[in-house]
Amino acid sequence: MKTLERKYSKSERIIAKAKFSSSVYLKTVIFALILGGAIAAVWIFKDVIERVFTKSEGPATVLTDDLMRWVLLGAGLLVLLCFLIQSICLYSKELIVTEDKVVMRTGVLSVKNTTIPINEIVIIETNQNLIQRILNTGTVVIVSDAEQPYKVKGVRAADRLTRRIMRQVATVKRESEAKKVQLQLASYVSRKR
Repeated sequence: MKTLERKYSKSERIIAKAKFSSSVYLKTVIFALILGGAIAAVWIFKDVIERVFTKSEGPATVLTDDLMRWVLLGAGLLVLLCFLIQSICLYSKELIVTEDKVVMRTGVLSVKNTTIPINEIVIIETNQNLIQRILNTGTVVIVSDAEQPYKVKGVRAADRLTRRIMRQVATVKRESEAKKVQLQLASYVSRKR
């Protein structure tokens, strides 16, 4: 159970929570394939590359097998680092919807909490490109009265979350209007007496 869920489940009812997609690892896999392919091509054609750049017909002296192994090891470590960074970014995001607010938390060492009251939400957009539509992920953009739009990337089933938040917005606004009418009615009745 994540931090926000633990905190708010004790005090308020959680209506919805965002699940984040692990499709962010796709970037790391593509990066690894491109980097590995480039290194493999250089390793395979190292003799030709040596001849072209040194203009000599002698044996290759710069691109040795040992050097290529070190380059491959460095590339592997770089891909592993990218994978770890993507994992930290994926698991450091939370978004929950309670009865009266949307709460977002991001960060590991420097944590940022953003709370948007439901009644201040004006528009919620879902942005998806072709790959995101295939993977059923997207970016949710929450536009409120008070702040600039807040973007949450990598949300799984982003359309469903957007509809759920907008239903809650409509419910809160309906309840607010009903309370306003009741107060006006009570004020009118008290003036008549």
